[in-house]
Amino acid sequence: MKQDFESVKTITLAQKKDYLLTICQDKQLQDKIIECMSDKKLNDLMKQISIQFYTYACHALYNTKNYEQLEYHLMMMNEFFHCQNYQKIKENLLIKLLQKPITINEYCVIRHLISFNKHSFSYIIGKLHDDYHVDSEECAKICLLEDQYTLASFYLRQLDECNNEQLLDLLCSYSLYEYVSLMKYYRRKKKGYQLVMSH
Repeated sequence: MKQDFESVKTITLAQKKDYLLTICQDKQLQDKIIECMSDKKLNDLMKQISIQFYTYACHALYNTKNYEQLEYHLMMMNEFFHCQNYQKIKENLLIKLLQKPITINEYCVIRHLISFNKHSFSYIIGKLHDDYHVDSEECAKICLLEDQYTLASFYLRQLDECNNEQLLDLLCSYSLYEYVSLMKYYRRKKKGYQLVMSH
């Protein structure tokens, strides 16, 4: 199940060690990783052998088979690597993804390639909608994923109606007020069309 960005970027020591043990090909290094019982010890180890781990990590990243794996590897690499080479890989990947039709799957990867420190979520989703033609319903799904139900309602109001019952139920579970308000808005809009058509 997909999680909001704040949840996925919170990574435990056990998750970090699991990741490193999975990508590492060297038995001696694996033993050293297992011995690390604190984040500090693991970070100290990474400083000593980061180039070797970076090579392993890149190899694992390039061998991903789907968006879930890609997101996982980027999430973990963001935790460990900040070198110029890695930034370049992220930039190139972002360029490629922005050339595709963007759905919630692409967004879940994109959010690990951009900085939420530099731009607010509303700015990023606005840019995806306006500049990269992500449709309003998909924007609403992304907003709900990130617990932004007011913004989700804003994008749903750009539709004449929404037939996606799951999406509407999800909005209702976040905010009954937003859901009822949206349903009233659709009814008024429909009435307006019917009046125009009857002339």
